Amino acid sequence: MAAAAAAGRTILAPNAELSAALFDALERAHRDAGDEIWPTPRIFDLSSWLREQHLQQQLTGRNSARLLSDIEERELWRNVVEGAALGRDFLDPAGAARAARRARRTLSEYNIPLQALERERSDEAAAFLGWNRAFEARCLELNCISADTLLADALPADAQSPSGAVDWIENPLWRPAARRWLERHGRMLLPEDAGAGAVSVFKAHAAADELAAMADWARRESSDERFRAWICVPDLNRRRAEIIDAFDAALAPQRFALGASGAAGYAVAGGTPLADYAPVRVALELLQASVGSVPFAQFSMLLRAPQLQGSDAEAGSVARLDVALRRRASSEADLTTWLDLAERVARSEELGTSPGVQRLRSAQQQLSQLQGAHRFSEWGVVWIAALETAPWAFRARWSSTEYQAAERLRELLATLASGDAVFGTHGRESAQRILRRALRETQFQAQTGVPRIWVSGQILDPFLNYDGLWVGNCSDEQWPPPTAPVALLPVRLQRQYGVVAAGADAQLAHARELQNRWQKRANHCVFSYADSAEGGLSSPSPLLPKSAPLAAAPTAAPQPHWHAMFESAPELQSFWDELAAPYPAGELARGVATLRAQSRCAFRGFAEARLDAQPLERPIPGFNERERGEIVHHALEHIWSVLRDATALAALHPIEQGRLLNAAAVYALEIVRKRRDPGKKWREREQARLLNLLGKWLDVERARAAFSVESLETNDQVASFAGLNFRVRIDRVDRLADGARVLLDYKTGAASADWRGERPDNPQLPIYALLRPDALVAVAYAKVNAAESGFVAESERSRIFPRSHDTKLEGMASFADLVNVWSRRLERIAGEFAAGHAEVAPTNKACNSCHLQGLCRVPAALEEADESHE
Repeated sequence: MAAAAAAGRTILAPNAELSAALFDALERAHRDAGDEIWPTPRIFDLSSWLREQHLQQQLTGRNSARLLSDIEERELWRNVVEGAALGRDFLDPAGAARAARRARRTLSEYNIPLQALERERSDEAAAFLGWNRAFEARCLELNCISADTLLADALPADAQSPSGAVDWIENPLWRPAARRWLERHGRMLLPEDAGAGAVSVFKAHAAADELAAMADWARRESSDERFRAWICVPDLNRRRAEIIDAFDAALAPQRFALGASGAAGYAVAGGTPLADYAPVRVALELLQASVGSVPFAQFSMLLRAPQLQGSDAEAGSVARLDVALRRRASSEADLTTWLDLAERVARSEELGTSPGVQRLRSAQQQLSQLQGAHRFSEWGVVWIAALETAPWAFRARWSSTEYQAAERLRELLATLASGDAVFGTHGRESAQRILRRALRETQFQAQTGVPRIWVSGQILDPFLNYDGLWVGNCSDEQWPPPTAPVALLPVRLQRQYGVVAAGADAQLAHARELQNRWQKRANHCVFSYADSAEGGLSSPSPLLPKSAPLAAAPTAAPQPHWHAMFESAPELQSFWDELAAPYPAGELARGVATLRAQSRCAFRGFAEARLDAQPLERPIPGFNERERGEIVHHALEHIWSVLRDATALAALHPIEQGRLLNAAAVYALEIVRKRRDPGKKWREREQARLLNLLGKWLDVERARAAFSVESLETNDQVASFAGLNFRVRIDRVDRLADGARVLLDYKTGAASADWRGERPDNPQLPIYALLRPDALVAVAYAKVNAAESGFVAESERSRIFPRSHDTKLEGMASFADLVNVWSRRLERIAGEFAAGHAEVAPTNKACNSCHLQGLCRVPAALEEADESHE
């Protein structure tokens, strides 16, 4: 092979993976020989070489037909299938198009004549023939040809050999049509056998153990810098992430360190969809946001994209903007509306001008330059300009992989632009839909060369010799592989023309030949298999050598990928730090929420009040739960500011009640919508819900004993406990007929008597009682909800509320005595907060409503606390 390359001959391999391995082997041979400069080897996979030959023919005028690109061919097949009468019945027309394309390629590769297919009487064959005729007619109309015709058109009729001398590697992967062509026009290069190497078999108890064994074997053997290995994992595409984790744990544990990356001594063949790479992903997000209505989650992701931020300070500023937007944003809007809102909120929150928002605005203006239907050559120019304005503005700091992914996107856009005749004109949404499909279906892998450990998903003869070779999935059920006939073509016809995957006998013969070749390609060959995930025991394939010894088990059991870091971490000394700095004297605390959190768990009180650790809101369609509660509060405030007492309520005529409730609903909705307006549709729905709810609640209030409303939504009052000041607002205070007072707090969700005990779940009502203790005989939650309206009370009297009785007052003789107990309790809780108590010590149900488990690590903290107390 080296001599052929030195002579300037073209060397052909059956696929891109083998051609890359051959190219790398020749390059490495030159480096090992001390060469500083050498001619670039002409090594191609057959498909790429045929495309090059076709282009040369076009340049010399010998072939005027244009070759369809891969994207064009996929879209053309899709249009053919969707345009056919049968295609309208498919749930997945794209899958049918892929099957039809593969069937046409199989006919070409195995020289199966269409006439043989036409003689078959099957619905599948008839459907394919119809699609194929439509595809060929469309190609003829466009003066284009598909890649499957290149082999037949590779030479002009009067030529005897291709341009330049051609060599080809002998390999079972060659299809019959390609092999016959190569035998006629090229010279075969035979592999050199490494000899009869050692063979061993490894059995794993699980698929994860099998991967760990492969990785550990590669780690142990690669201690010799000259060691090179080829590892075959047939289901690589399905398990790619697991494979990378297993090999990183053994060969590149540094990749799991925060912020670390770096090269590894292995590589996995194939690739992942181009759409998954960061520069491409954010480009798609920007383009998608420019069409129609955009959900807040999508806009938030785009706004916070690292590619849009020029510095850490910008990233921090836009994160604060995102938090503020969540309180003001609707569930969805178009991009212009989102950017306008972001600028308004940034000004109102005094966050300054956001460069990220400005970049998005500039990109959006670039995208809006084209309206209506245009060709891809026009769309591509606008798209690239928008990307360079916003998500690609800081490409100077990209990694090599990110740069290569972005360049591959540019190439793909150029391919789309060259197919204007095929694609025609498209509107913005249609054009972007085609682009998204192309990016999802284009597999990409950054160019890193072929390292010493190569992991492949293809069952093939590697041609080159290796020091070690490992083949997985060699159980009796998976080796030889199960038959997998090509869809849409009759199985009998496939077997007649030698399609290997269509018949068990052909698969068996192919497997035997490959296994024999593998044993000649390496000094040591390992075959492995694993028990099934369902617990079933697997047996080795009967094809494996009976005398082969069992391979040694890995030196370490399969481990999570952080295990290597854990083992290498320095020994740390731990100590308990449960006391924060004292709360500054005279500073106003957050209110009732502070004592509520402190009572439930001291750490929660510290985190929420001192660290401001609050859950992120997520805008939803319509009004959220908090806003609905505020609407009910405002509406009831309006109602009782008009009625004032039970007498007016009893005298209220139904028509007047309807007007009052409607006015209250309009008043409440107007207050809430000034901060966040979900739209007219949602306001109307909420108004209808509110009218029904308020009507039911007034019926509950009518059943009460006589009362008058003394105060409503009083202005913020300051409560003081343990030297701390808290701002408090009481919903409502009623005066009974004998002058006694009742204190109410509205609840629109579930409510229970949660104010009792030394560590009450919610000390809200006790705090209110301490602010208004004069003549107080009861406190209560007013449950205003459609499911169960009523009162949850603590009372020293019966029948203050409908169906209510006096309560036990936690064992106190009077309500005044209970208020004194509450005072002592609240002084203690506030004192703990003021002193900085922040231990992780939740009450029984506190964790159910807490969002801080990721911060406090409550299970680990409680376990460690139990151990320290033993």
